[in-house]
Amino acid sequence: MPVDTFVDREREFEVAMTQVQSACAGRGGFLVIDGSAGIGKSALLAKIAESGGAPTFLSVRCHAQVGHLAAYGPLVDLAWLIEQSTPRHRRLLRRSGEGMKTRWPELLTMVPGVGEALKMVAESLSGPVPGAPLVDHRTAARSMAEATLALLRAKHPAVVMIDDVHRIDGSSCAALSYLARAVQSEPVLFVLALRHDETPDNPAAQQLIDDLQLQGARQVRLGGLPPAAVEQLGRLLAGSTSAQVTRRLVDQTGGHPLLLHYCLGKGRPLAALPAADDVSGKVSLRAEDDADALLTRVRLVIQARLRRLSSEDLRLLSIAAVQGRSFHSSVVAHIAGQDHDVVAHRLHRLATETGMLYPVGADDWDDVLNADRYSFEHDLLQETLYRDQTERQRRERHRKVGRILYQHSRNFADMNQELALDLIRHHRLGGDWLSAAKVAHDTACRLAGTGASTREVIAIAEQGLHDVRHAAPVPDADRLRAQLIELLLTASELSWRTRPEADGTVRLEALSAEALEAARTANDEALQVRVRYLHGKVLLYTRGVPAAIGPLQDAWETALDSGDPKNILLAGCEYGRQLPKVNVEAGLDVLRRTEEAADTLADDGDDPVLQRARHMTALQLGVSLLDAGRLGPALTRLRAAVPDVRRRPALGLLPIGLNYLAQVETAVGNYAEAERLLTEATALHDAGEPDGWHAVNLAYLGSRRALDQHDSGGLALLEQARSEAEATWQANLAPLVANLYAASLIALATSAPAMMRKALSVLNETLTETRRTGMRRSEIAALSLLGEWHLLEDMLPQAMAFSELAVDHIRTAGWKIPAVCVEEVLYRHSRIQEALGDEQGARESVIRAASEVNRKADSLDGDARVRFLRDVPLNRAILAAAA
Repeated sequence: MPVDTFVDREREFEVAMTQVQSACAGRGGFLVIDGSAGIGKSALLAKIAESGGAPTFLSVRCHAQVGHLAAYGPLVDLAWLIEQSTPRHRRLLRRSGEGMKTRWPELLTMVPGVGEALKMVAESLSGPVPGAPLVDHRTAARSMAEATLALLRAKHPAVVMIDDVHRIDGSSCAALSYLARAVQSEPVLFVLALRHDETPDNPAAQQLIDDLQLQGARQVRLGGLPPAAVEQLGRLLAGSTSAQVTRRLVDQTGGHPLLLHYCLGKGRPLAALPAADDVSGKVSLRAEDDADALLTRVRLVIQARLRRLSSEDLRLLSIAAVQGRSFHSSVVAHIAGQDHDVVAHRLHRLATETGMLYPVGADDWDDVLNADRYSFEHDLLQETLYRDQTERQRRERHRKVGRILYQHSRNFADMNQELALDLIRHHRLGGDWLSAAKVAHDTACRLAGTGASTREVIAIAEQGLHDVRHAAPVPDADRLRAQLIELLLTASELSWRTRPEADGTVRLEALSAEALEAARTANDEALQVRVRYLHGKVLLYTRGVPAAIGPLQDAWETALDSGDPKNILLAGCEYGRQLPKVNVEAGLDVLRRTEEAADTLADDGDDPVLQRARHMTALQLGVSLLDAGRLGPALTRLRAAVPDVRRRPALGLLPIGLNYLAQVETAVGNYAEAERLLTEATALHDAGEPDGWHAVNLAYLGSRRALDQHDSGGLALLEQARSEAEATWQANLAPLVANLYAASLIALATSAPAMMRKALSVLNETLTETRRTGMRRSEIAALSLLGEWHLLEDMLPQAMAFSELAVDHIRTAGWKIPAVCVEEVLYRHSRIQEALGDEQGARESVIRAASEVNRKADSLDGDARVRFLRDVPLNRAILAAAA
């Protein structure tokens, strides 16, 4: 492993100790140490830990793991470390394997003092039932942060050092963000070490570092050592103090500690360093050389070491280098065509005698491969071995590695994103594009069914789509291309962007059109049905109902003709979601027929698109019953459907399900429960990018606080929702957010002209947009609110004009418009009629509104019916006016 002899770094060490002393005085914080591989970060951490004094020094590191059992990895390791250091500790099991998957929450309860909090975190990640979807990330992150602080209080003052933060998981980043604020008044310092050149590959880590800098965290970047430090290192490692040797080392290494250790290690100064005449004249040796020249020098040093190996040892390491920084003995043996025991012995000897590789602790994947796992001493050694092969050798070996790993992974229960991307990488580098895409689709589907984050599924589907586009144009490739687009669009629905690109195209439409063409070229009729409904769904988001209904109806009718229950489920789910916007009863009929088809299917856990459609159908039936005014059946259905979505991953459906249930709870007067559900829904959002449903949930939550509680703080949530909705601008969701915002502005305006002006501007924009997209229900709501606005401004003729348009739409539809609160529109209209002196008209409007209230009440029983009539302010006002 890389050595960590400490020299120089006096300024960096001084900065670190200043931070340590500040923490001891009760002013905690974060210190970030970054630099390239082998530059001396670990040595600096070790020096800080050896400084002694009052603090307790605790060291953990991040590992390259992905999936919900690796979440909060370094923080859980920290909890283990603290718990094991107590006098009455009990050694807990490692977090690995299927057995551990079911026992993790219980094991966490063994941590004294905060075990229950940690158990809650575990259950929020893996669910009370193993394999349940990830939920409530913000609460989990906050709880993990609070539990970490609670554990650290027994160690005050404390310095927590986390190495290899470029590999950190997103959940830990969220918890550390909370800790960044919390430790400012605690005697705790967090020291994070990372490779700055690898951090951009981990967006969560990059965001964490950016956030920490904004909050005042100190940052230290390590570079090459100065001549004095090189001389000191020479004395420590090789006993050399010669000025000539030092100068040569500085010239040829740029002071890079990793290369210096190679040159000076084992008491042989310059033993591996090429002589000046061995170095190509094209390579400048000045200290200010760029990074490429330095890497060239590193490779020259490594090549000199490799020349000492036998040809057979060199061949084994070359094969290993193709697998990667870490590799498996059985894979190397298989590709080398040698007995595994012989290869395992040779690798063990190389690790012992040369230090070029070292064994890595076994995990479940190693057991599946029946292999010892090793890691190269550092990335540059692996890179040099890799480059010293012909392109054909590398390509063929990548193909073999990919095939071996994929074959074993098919029965590996703990598949994760890291492993999936590694499999794809080998197929890609082997030039086997179709196999790479097949692996991507297979593993993305598997991850979607095991509780992995939607972002992981999207990333792998995107990778697969990139690869299949490079494959030869054969039917299998076209079929796979359509399937990958279907999976990608389904998984990413929450964050769809509908704004045109610079060239006027909309990426969503381009993708769905590509899937249609690919399914047609593949001559796969069932797949054509699947992507046809998907195209209609995209058109709904980008262009609105009129453009979407035709393709969705066509897909539904084609699915019925096929008789295939899978096609009926997929096409019916989406057609049944959108048809109620035109005809709610017809939409309910489609959804019921879709549910009947779904009931004939066996478990669809291997197809995340089908699984999501099954859940979505159940949720949509509930909200369509709400739209039809059947509140009791809607409540019953959604209270049963939402827990089902919690128990099984369904590609981001939980925020939608919670929203639907919150709407029904609000309709029947259960305002506290509705706010709880919406609070949970907003917390599920990945803060990395806005999405349409997060905007909707924020808007509902903000409007509940503004309208029910007259809390102006709700406007901040609504403004954020409006901003996110404008970023995604999904035709079916953005107007809904805008109307909720405008209604709240009007309700809270009273003596605030600026708020009234803002409300008018929002409503005018919404009216224009809904007329373009055919979102009739949002148009009616905007017209009714414009009537209310002009009434409050004492502009009665204008108020009547807008309100009458809203009522005319409802009248034309037979007084039944889905997702429109008809009684509210009529009640507003009656107030305008009354203000104009039309008492008879006002009376007729309010009587019709009361009839609608009573119709909905009849769908409820007992206390629920009483609460609906008594506790919902709008219902109470309508019934009082009609009495």
